[in-house]
Amino acid sequence: MPERVSSDARWDQRIARARTLAAEHPAAHHALSFYAALAAYQKSLVSERAAVVDVDPVLAAIPDFLTWLSGEAPAPLAAAAVEMLGSDLVSCTLVLFWRHLQERTSVQETRSDPNVRFVAEALLQPFAEQWTRHQTTPPTECSVTPARCPNCASLPVLAVLREEGHGAKRTLLCSLCFTEWDYRRILCPHCGEQQFDALPVYTAEQFEYVRIEACTSCQRYIKTIDLTKNGLAVPPVDDIASVSLDLWAREQGYVRIRENLLAL
Repeated sequence: MPERVSSDARWDQRIARARTLAAEHPAAHHALSFYAALAAYQKSLVSERAAVVDVDPVLAAIPDFLTWLSGEAPAPLAAAAVEMLGSDLVSCTLVLFWRHLQERTSVQETRSDPNVRFVAEALLQPFAEQWTRHQTTPPTECSVTPARCPNCASLPVLAVLREEGHGAKRTLLCSLCFTEWDYRRILCPHCGEQQFDALPVYTAEQFEYVRIEACTSCQRYIKTIDLTKNGLAVPPVDDIASVSLDLWAREQGYVRIRENLLAL
């Protein structure tokens, strides 16, 4: 499992990695630059000293965040942010997400406005990470399907491989609160397929430490960041940098179990 570091240090790692990769990968430059700015904003929302126990601080952040997005986000999202300033859609969605976070029940994947969902998740994410890190019960190994975060019941956005003994241990990374929990290597997190031949793994030379772990039974896939091959990788950031692998996977007919915050 990852080391427990301070909230500021975790955000600083994400921001620095995004800036580094933005300079190295022109195809993902704009997405990574926006994420670096977004992560810096998210960092400013939370305090290492406070464990949020209610939704009020999150709701209070909505107007300023929408104003920030209107000036900093890509044009389509910036325009949507301006429209959302006079709406209560974000607050309603955020309250729904917060209730599920507190109750540790999954939010149903809906066809709601993706811009509204992005704003709600982007605002809630740093508070959710802070909240779950104050929970007294650490996450345990969980092999149920579809895989859900043991802290907030959200779907995993990534898998991570870390050295353990003579091999590598697999964890799943929560799409909302960044919790990691142990998960079996040969098991589809979406449908539970266990047959090795039905679980192909794809890699590309440009990102030799990033894997597309697919399932031919349900046609889903999860992206895996292999830290045994690149210890400098920061999974949520390297996920964005390697968007070309997602585009390839989709061309092959696979669907990602859960898109990342930028819907990549």
